[in-house]
Amino acid sequence: MLEMKKRSDSFGNIDDFKIGDLVFWKNKGKKEIGLVSDLFFLDEGGRKVAKASIFHLKAERYVVLPIIILNIEEKR
Repeated sequence: MLEMKKRSDSFGNIDDFKIGDLVFWKNKGKKEIGLVSDLFFLDEGGRKVAKASIFHLKAERYVVLPIIILNIEEKR
């Protein structure tokens, strides 16, 4: 018998991240780095999407990114 996968009510999980974590993500093959300043959910396409406000260290500005693309460089 095949078992159906359960659908989560959110896309992404904020439990693995904390404010102050140093994170990185790839942008056009280039590694970008920043500090998590806020974690939240936004409704997009009828589903909650986990997002993070990140202080981008090189650009010295805040960006909002989906959690799913973030990797932890160093825990707070």
